[in-house]
Amino acid sequence: MSRSVMIFSHPNHEVAILGSVRRLQPYLIFLTDGGAQERVDQSKENLKSVVNMADIAWLNVEEASLYEALLKGDVASFRALSGEVGAILSGLDFDRVYCDSIEFYNPLHDVALPITRAALGKRTAPIFEVPLIHQRKADTEVYEVLRSPKSLWADCVNVSLTNEERGAKLRAFDIYTSLAAQLGKENVDLAIARCGEEQFLKARRTLPTPAVDQVLRYEWRGRKLREMGLVEDAITCGDHYVPLVEALCPELMAA
Repeated sequence: MSRSVMIFSHPNHEVAILGSVRRLQPYLIFLTDGGAQERVDQSKENLKSVVNMADIAWLNVEEASLYEALLKGDVASFRALSGEVGAILSGLDFDRVYCDSIEFYNPLHDVALPITRAALGKRTAPIFEVPLIHQRKADTEVYEVLRSPKSLWADCVNVSLTNEERGAKLRAFDIYTSLAAQLGKENVDLAIARCGEEQFLKARRTLPTPAVDQVLRYEWRGRKLREMGLVEDAITCGDHYVPLVEALCPELMAA
């Protein structure tokens, strides 16, 4: 029987659509270690009561090594990762794929869709992007969680959870303490408030630019860190991310 595949850049991202994970019983692929073994451990702790652990592939690429590869224009590292995903997919029977959405918040989140499309090769299946977090255009620094920019909602699918699914998802937030600390209380509270419904964006076939109501957050953050003297180099969309996508998955660059 065909099933779904879900491909996440980091462990813990699955909590965004945990109700659908419980409902669909998908194959899961995690590309990186999320920067800390704690994140891997917390995902394993929660998922052991949700899915068959044999259906999860933990590729455990060091998050820092991929940031470095992006800065250096090291396409080979991403081709190798996509090849690993492709090898896994070749042995699976699936009818749809979910992956992290391109949200311009974190460039490693944004490589999930190019890696997924490259890994699929000539295989075809509907792809859905999973909204995690993006920075909204506003007078202050403010974020949206678990929702795409409102300007894209016409291309989104919303799934209502049962009370049981919602309750299980709420309880899971007590396990994902590493992610909660990273997001901050305000964003965690917003995520919890949205636990009853999960949103998916029909995957875009060409590489998007930021939506009209969305900030290119990782460039904004990189500039701030450089001004503070905390980093020497920062990943940019034009100089690092776009060339990687063009080399890895040229079909996304089609006009």
